[in-house]
Amino acid sequence: MSASKVTIVLERRFAGLAGVLLLMALLAAYANHFQNSFHFDDAHTVVNNAAIQDLSNIPSFFRDATTFSALPSNQSYRPLVSTLLAIDYRLGGGLQPFSFHVSIFALFVALVILLAFFVYWLLESAETSPLHKWIALAAAAGYGLHPANADTVNYVIASAEVISTLGVIASFAVYCAFPRLRWTYLYVLPAAIAVLAKPPAAIFAVLFAIYRGLFQDSAQADRIVRQAWWRRVFAWWAEVLPPFVICGAMLWFVQDMTPRTWAAGAANARHYLITQPYVTLLYFKTFFWPSALSADYDLNPFTTTDDARFWTGLAFTVFLTAGAIVAVFFRKTHVIGFGLCWFLLALLPTSLLPLAEVMNDHRTFIPYVGLVIALAGVASLFAARLASYPKWTKIGAAVAVTVCLAASGYATFQRNKVWLSEESLWRDVVLKSPGNARGLMNYGNTLMAKGDFTGALDHFHRAQALAPQYPVLLINLAIATKQATQAEEHFRQALRLAPSSPDSYTYYARTLLAHSRNAQAESLLRQALSLSPADVTAQQLLAEAESSPESYLVVSLQRYQEGRYAESIAASRTALALQPNYAEAWNNIGAAYNKLGRYAEGAAACEEALRLKPDFELARNNLQYAREMQKAPKK
Repeated sequence: MSASKVTIVLERRFAGLAGVLLLMALLAAYANHFQNSFHFDDAHTVVNNAAIQDLSNIPSFFRDATTFSALPSNQSYRPLVSTLLAIDYRLGGGLQPFSFHVSIFALFVALVILLAFFVYWLLESAETSPLHKWIALAAAAGYGLHPANADTVNYVIASAEVISTLGVIASFAVYCAFPRLRWTYLYVLPAAIAVLAKPPAAIFAVLFAIYRGLFQDSAQADRIVRQAWWRRVFAWWAEVLPPFVICGAMLWFVQDMTPRTWAAGAANARHYLITQPYVTLLYFKTFFWPSALSADYDLNPFTTTDDARFWTGLAFTVFLTAGAIVAVFFRKTHVIGFGLCWFLLALLPTSLLPLAEVMNDHRTFIPYVGLVIALAGVASLFAARLASYPKWTKIGAAVAVTVCLAASGYATFQRNKVWLSEESLWRDVVLKSPGNARGLMNYGNTLMAKGDFTGALDHFHRAQALAPQYPVLLINLAIATKQATQAEEHFRQALRLAPSSPDSYTYYARTLLAHSRNAQAESLLRQALSLSPADVTAQQLLAEAESSPESYLVVSLQRYQEGRYAESIAASRTALALQPNYAEAWNNIGAAYNKLGRYAEGAAACEEALRLKPDFELARNNLQYAREMQKAPKK
């Protein structure tokens, strides 16, 4: 075997070993996350969503977007996500977090591996170097071990982000790996399909247009050099236009399938938009220095452009955009420019669409791919110069990269601990985002679940000072307060503020059931289910209300009023089977027997009602009537 062949074999073995080490590093960093609980929107898309509990519902996910969530305002069209959740639910035998986390992690690993391949392809397109495969692996490892990305991997419903990013990277990987199939445009399919998980995947069309303008393989480069400029322009349009058409069609389809009840959530679009340049700066900073990560930030929208942070953010965004444009004009910095453009463009969907929160770490999942690409481009430039440096310098550089990756992996491991439970997550949010009303409220919920109502009310009142018109907070205040009148007022105010939210009805009904006010509770639960038929909590409470002694007593009274006395007696006896000492049910039986002319049986039932409840005046009257009718002469 020649020396060159030996070298190739060794390189492949080292590359394979590096790939195994990357997988082991990811497993080590995320080893403690597989049992982490459900959080945030998992409540209404997973835990409280009956639709995902049956695999036979999978076809309906693609026809009906209301199956995505139990909350009408959150019912967006994401059938791929619902399908994955339904499969995880079946494999796990119910709401077991392990199966959900395993599937997301598997997708995440596939994403990191494809990213390594794509970064390597980009670097080789600019200039061939034996170090490029190591840079690509390090870049992919940096992305996979980044603690900011841990917030996405730990958050079950954020599988939408993982699927959409995987679709984008897979499209680039297919394009690079199968040049003979490019004329079929099959490479667009992964990104187009990923739009069914989350619309930002459609950004592939824009990114691909820039990619095709900057990079070609050797065969393409030779052919393009020989072409006239107008042929080059035509060839570029011919290749980039179909992805725009396909991704655009998928976006239109998703928009058309999304129910009108879905709401983006921003109170003021202008305030949201003028905050985004500063948010871009924060995202950029977090990539390089991921300190003070919070699952729910307390940054409020800017209300005016007089805010100094607006101008700081705008200046940074303009500077970064200019840097990206300059970088794409020079061949040696194409990769850096492409990565910066990726970061800025991938942020646009969540920057231009006013959402409820001005920033969230899971929104950077696709954009951070761009910064990883840009860093790989910078590393490639340094590696080219490093070749002339002494061996100890090269070793030092390799050690520095390894230490950075190890520190990042350790930070991810620690970040996973925050997502272990609701209590640990919201305690962390309260510490890092003390001005966040939702964080204070949710931490109060965890205290209330432990029986610490004093601590819960303290956090609820702190949250109320920040957001006095917060319907969900009012519901929790109602649950925590011991004064019945005040609790009902909180519930009614929540209903006035959020009449289209099923939770406003469901939790009020649960409290009413606890006080045996079943008829009112049933009415509220039916309203909740009319808004959200897949609401598991409302379904369970309604079943409880309908199968309670009080519910059968209501049925008994209804049948009595309708003159259906035998059915009235049967309903009361069902109530007695559930609650034998139910005086009201015995009285109903006595009254119904009286109507049927069976006065002896009526008197016996009323006597039993009075034995259980001596001051029961209605039963006393029915007993007196039965005895009088027994003494009356027969006609």
